[in-house]
Amino acid sequence: MIITGCVAFAKHNGVLRVEAELLPQCWEQITHKYVERRLLVAESCGALAPYLPSELRSSLVLSMLKQMLSDDKSGEVRAAVTKNLGLIVSFIDDGDKFSQCYELLQSTLSDSDGNVVESAQHIFMPAMAAWAYELNQLEPWLLPRLFGQVTACVTKVMTSLNAQEDDEKVIRQEDNLLLCLFTYSKLLPWQLASVLQTAPFSAEADVESITGDEFQYETTAPLLNLATIIGDQARVNRLTTFFKKHVEQPAFHLWPSIQWTVEEFLPRVMDLLIQLNVCLSKSLRAFIQLLDSFSALYGRAFVHAKVKPYFMNILNPTKDFDPRSTAQTAALTSSLLPAFVCGVLGCFPEDWSEMGETLHRLLCHVALNMLPMDAVEAAFIVLCENADLHELLVGILWDVVQHSAMHVRCTAANLFELLVRDVNESLLSKRVVPALVTLASDSEMTVRAATVMAFGTLLESAKSKILLEKAHMQLTSFLDEPLYENEHGVRMEMVRTLGRVGPNADPSFRDQFVLPRLHQIVQENNESSNETKRRDIANELLEAFRALSCCFIPAELVNDHMLPALRCLLSDMEAVDSSNMVRNSNPFNILSLSSLLPLCSYSVLCTLCSSFCSWIFNSLFILSGSISVTAFHY
Repeated sequence: MIITGCVAFAKHNGVLRVEAELLPQCWEQITHKYVERRLLVAESCGALAPYLPSELRSSLVLSMLKQMLSDDKSGEVRAAVTKNLGLIVSFIDDGDKFSQCYELLQSTLSDSDGNVVESAQHIFMPAMAAWAYELNQLEPWLLPRLFGQVTACVTKVMTSLNAQEDDEKVIRQEDNLLLCLFTYSKLLPWQLASVLQTAPFSAEADVESITGDEFQYETTAPLLNLATIIGDQARVNRLTTFFKKHVEQPAFHLWPSIQWTVEEFLPRVMDLLIQLNVCLSKSLRAFIQLLDSFSALYGRAFVHAKVKPYFMNILNPTKDFDPRSTAQTAALTSSLLPAFVCGVLGCFPEDWSEMGETLHRLLCHVALNMLPMDAVEAAFIVLCENADLHELLVGILWDVVQHSAMHVRCTAANLFELLVRDVNESLLSKRVVPALVTLASDSEMTVRAATVMAFGTLLESAKSKILLEKAHMQLTSFLDEPLYENEHGVRMEMVRTLGRVGPNADPSFRDQFVLPRLHQIVQENNESSNETKRRDIANELLEAFRALSCCFIPAELVNDHMLPALRCLLSDMEAVDSSNMVRNSNPFNILSLSSLLPLCSYSVLCTLCSSFCSWIFNSLFILSGSISVTAFHY
């Protein structure tokens, strides 16, 4: 109501009276103790902007909002200021104020209040993009600076990660990177709008009698909608249709706005992805989302013409590929591989078949050259989240199951473990489990060992009794068959798997299978004459029992299996050469194991005492017919 009155006053009384009577009132209220008054000032500045001369908007009003943004402690007020800065910017004609407003934009984007950042991304930043476009500064100035912040964040987070700095510092820096990536992704519609409106065919697209294909792209804010930016949906349809025809030509001419996209934006994205470690999964997903949004906006024709060739030129291994060369292996082991497969090829369902072929080829190449599989695994993890791709992914791995190279088949076993949790029961029983059974009978023992973890995951996640029985039978086979008696790799994988499955599996399975089997392995390891193998398995057993110690285990099982196993394990730790222990294992293992023994003993003692007390109470209560419960408690 008050804002409406101020607007009516400005309409009917002119600029002089607004400047003399309203603005001084607003200035006096910017430090008022009540938040509502300060909110009113912020809203008034935006509402009065159309009725003020340009000089006042870019001086007095901008100064008022700037002061409130820097001084006000209320996030609600700063969010209102940010929104109204977007309104003010839309009316400022003085191009010299652009850099000053850009600094205010940076301040709002880095604000500690989420509402302020959201207002900046959805209102203030689009207003700045529109102004930059009018000044012909979108590609030459605004976009490079905002993307430069992404580059700086990647450099900082990777420097901290490589220097093994504090985890909290790495997390903070990664959060800043995520914010910068999310912010830049909001500008992609403006980036495309500039490309379309400055294209050589833009004049032809203005002919209203021409109709274009319907362009669809979902956005979270009206100011990020391409139809809002360009003017109307019909013109967007015409422009995007002409754009598609233009880029489908064998060699199309690049104009300045698209030249920045092709020659600056895409190469910079690829350079950053090569630098980015795959372990930074949140940042990787943010880059994938950026590429997916970019591909969806620019269209399949542009992606095939310009984006795919850039990536394939780097990812396609040459005949003289040398796995010892860091420069040649960087792309295949970095975030570039999953970002391209998931964000570019995965964007359009029409390209999923090609995506499968590319992923199959890269998977085999990485495995054959014995390179780290983290990048391939990251691609599978992201793609597994789309149920429509499960058949395709299982098909890729089925082809790899029959590969002649052992390392490739091992990779298939490891990747099947990623699929087990996500695919449906039908696909599990018909394709995944048969593939795992095939690999579990492979001629190479290393391949068989690689399937153990997948069978363990099956025990954790499957609900079908048939599948659970198959996994149980296979793990039992690995433990009981004489063939595996001296297979150190299989035994190590079994201990790791039992230690991981135990806390998550059904309690009856844990009590009847996991604990007795771990006890059995401890006893067998206790008699081993090979100190290296004995030490390795003892370390894995300690981790397994440490995980199980967090579970509620019946006292009799603790007494029958856990305590004897820990005593044997302690003797293993003490018997193995101490210099080897210090050099090759965790120096705190003996201390950790020593602390587990009294903990388990105390658990048994507490359980026995509780049971004994309960038995005494119940016996006395039954036998003492004349003694009341009250008297008994007394």
